[in-house]
Amino acid sequence: MGRRRKGAQALGIVLGLSMIAAACGGDDDDASSDDAGAEDGAAADEQEFTQGGDVVDASTFAQGNAEHIDPALSTTVSASQVGESIYDGLTTVDYSDFDNPEVVGVVAESWESNEDATEWTFTVREGLSFSDGTPVLPSSFIRAWERASDPDFAGDYSYLFSFFEGGQEKLDGAADTISGIEADDENMTITTRLSAPYSTFDAVVGFKIFAPMPEAVEELDDLADWERGEMIGNGPFMLEGTWTDQGVTLVPNPEWNGTLYDEALGLPEQPYVDSIEFVVSADEDTAYNSFEAGEAQIGPIVAGRVQEAQDNYETTLEDPVLGVYYFQINDRDPRVGGEDNLLLRQAISQAIDREEINDAVYEGTRTTATGITPPGIPGFEEGLCEYCAYDPEAAEAAYQEWQDAGNSLDEPLPIQFNADAGHEPVLAIIVDNLDAIGIPAVAEPIPSDTYFGQLAEGACVICRAGWIADYPTYDNFMFDLFHTSALDGNNYGFSSPEFDELVDQGKATPDEEEQGELFRQAEQVLLNDDIGTIPINWYLGEYVYNPETIANLVQEPDLHIEWETVAVAG
Repeated sequence: MGRRRKGAQALGIVLGLSMIAAACGGDDDDASSDDAGAEDGAAADEQEFTQGGDVVDASTFAQGNAEHIDPALSTTVSASQVGESIYDGLTTVDYSDFDNPEVVGVVAESWESNEDATEWTFTVREGLSFSDGTPVLPSSFIRAWERASDPDFAGDYSYLFSFFEGGQEKLDGAADTISGIEADDENMTITTRLSAPYSTFDAVVGFKIFAPMPEAVEELDDLADWERGEMIGNGPFMLEGTWTDQGVTLVPNPEWNGTLYDEALGLPEQPYVDSIEFVVSADEDTAYNSFEAGEAQIGPIVAGRVQEAQDNYETTLEDPVLGVYYFQINDRDPRVGGEDNLLLRQAISQAIDREEINDAVYEGTRTTATGITPPGIPGFEEGLCEYCAYDPEAAEAAYQEWQDAGNSLDEPLPIQFNADAGHEPVLAIIVDNLDAIGIPAVAEPIPSDTYFGQLAEGACVICRAGWIADYPTYDNFMFDLFHTSALDGNNYGFSSPEFDELVDQGKATPDEEEQGELFRQAEQVLLNDDIGTIPINWYLGEYVYNPETIANLVQEPDLHIEWETVAVAG
């Protein structure tokens, strides 16, 4: 998930047409006009913010500590708040025009692809440095990619390296290096040959796992030690001390200069604040209480206290988010998976009262989902899911038909969720909904700090998950969450050859309308033919803050806060 910025001019290429060779001096993927971008930038330039001061954030680790903050290993939004502040990638996305996001360059000064989008060449800006003073070079990226694809080290997102020619062989341990990537430090270029056409790869390569690494990372005997040490990066901030069980503190990286990037980004020469302390809380209520007590300037919006937050503070609830809250069904588990259990899965989905969840838990602040892919993603269409509407009579009939076919449940179905993260009331409603039509179920909490790791290792039966777009493409929801290639990564148990083929075709298709149709067909297979997942709601913003103590806090559609432009109010 690359760092996102607002107010940049339309210097990138429209996602649906990105296979056309293009030179991008900016860092956003927006179809807004140059005039609109210039006006936004001018407005930002006229507003002055106080330099200095310290910020305490109680929202990022409100659900407990992150499992990882190393961009090669991290999987959560909370970890990305830290990692994306320490590292700058090749590209990022501008959401200034929410309906038309655009890719623009950060460390990449320009890029181009061949006609069928199987080879991409990125030109790296000169004069950039890591926080230890060593230069950021094309080889810095190759070093990072080879490290993150090491099969003995690779994290849940490592399947992304299969996009490169030879990447899957490296992940499988059949090759020592990725054959399809080359660095030319003299000419400052990175050449990537892909294993299949990928028309929106310029958006993908800005994701955090593709961030560069300095030579210092090679000095470690154990690659996993990087995130517990100084973790040198090239972004606006660097670690003060190390990441601990209590949290992490970031301070400005003296080697970073935002004005070396394109002017349209409107970045300061240095971050405004002197430090950001990301504190770890036991749960969201504790974090919110800390915010209310004035111990932090930013907190989480907590279920059951939404109106209270809106009445007394500023929130980001009005800000759109490219994200979905859903339950994954593990097709490999005999209790719920397979063709024989299709009617059971249908009954479960139709039995859930999503409106009750939204009203009772989120006080009406979220949007009931009618699919997985949210509004704002190119190709989105409302109402793809045939079994997402609350229909207890149809659910009961489907469950009865499943039982009449000779099926039964020997014990309550476990529905897993990450504990102490605000999901308990959601699970209570779902368990009651299922009980009402005769399906026995039990909520099964798993510690938040290991939850997603356990799911990736096969623990899921029916498990709660949430996904915020890493980049605004349809395949970021379809491929990353449900493609067979993503199994045991971000895919917790769905696999369908028909679905995979449609997604692969969509990724390779440059025509925006044709691409969208292929992805929608794939999503309908997922939702209706196989019923492999249960959408619940689409997210909105989730931060509360005190405008008397903090200024210029902007939540992007990926929930990332651009910390280098946050200032202490004064």
